[in-house]
Amino acid sequence: MSEAPMPEAPAGVPLLEVLDIAAGYGRTPIVQGANLAVRAGQWLGLLGANGSGKSTLLRAITGQIGLMRGAVMIGGHPLAGAAVAAKRRFGCAVEVADLPEALTGRQYLEMVASVRGCAPDDWPLPGLPEHLGAAAWLDTVIGACSLGTRAKFAIMAALLGVPPLLILDESLNGLDPVVSWRVRLLLRDMVATGHHAVILSTHMVEAVGAFCTDVVFMAEGRLAYRWNAADLRAARACEGGFEAAVMNRIMDAVAIGAEARS
Repeated sequence: MSEAPMPEAPAGVPLLEVLDIAAGYGRTPIVQGANLAVRAGQWLGLLGANGSGKSTLLRAITGQIGLMRGAVMIGGHPLAGAAVAAKRRFGCAVEVADLPEALTGRQYLEMVASVRGCAPDDWPLPGLPEHLGAAAWLDTVIGACSLGTRAKFAIMAALLGVPPLLILDESLNGLDPVVSWRVRLLLRDMVATGHHAVILSTHMVEAVGAFCTDVVFMAEGRLAYRWNAADLRAARACEGGFEAAVMNRIMDAVAIGAEARS
């Protein structure tokens, strides 16, 4: 168990609030006017075409890049003014390219645990490396591991300390179908406790339709469309289901973007 229990947000306070932020690289804004709130018990799916701003939004939310405007609150704590308190309340599965290749999987997990102030095996499910098929690779340097194994290490690191908010950016990519299914079931069970929330950026529309309670579609750096739980139920009942609804939105966004650039 954790050496120091992971703090929860006070009752009624969203685990995440994104308040009119703009973010990008250099002086170029990629994400503009983003407003978002995520509460315990929600699983938010983040969809959009390549280049729509999904990764930039998540990097801004997790403090990997600075804000040009607005604020991010994690469990009631401002990311800019109380970074230590804010960052203790979320776990982020970093992109596999950002993992330290010279460390073994075990060393990386121990490093993350030391930062979080928890044991290096404090996961929501005992024996998580075995459950995800990663145990045999824990003592292999990350640089020698496959894409799928690296993704497993990133996900396990995000889960260390069982944080209230979990943020995954394309983190299911590279996983085999069985492991991907197991990760989604674990996340679903955590959300169902009412103490956790998940944000998942993905192109796996079928996974979003099956597991998410809320969905946001990004286009041209903006949160262009949202489905709440009632909307998702209605979309699933339509011809083609939720996947068809999303594909139509993406095609519309691509067409609008192409027209604006012409």
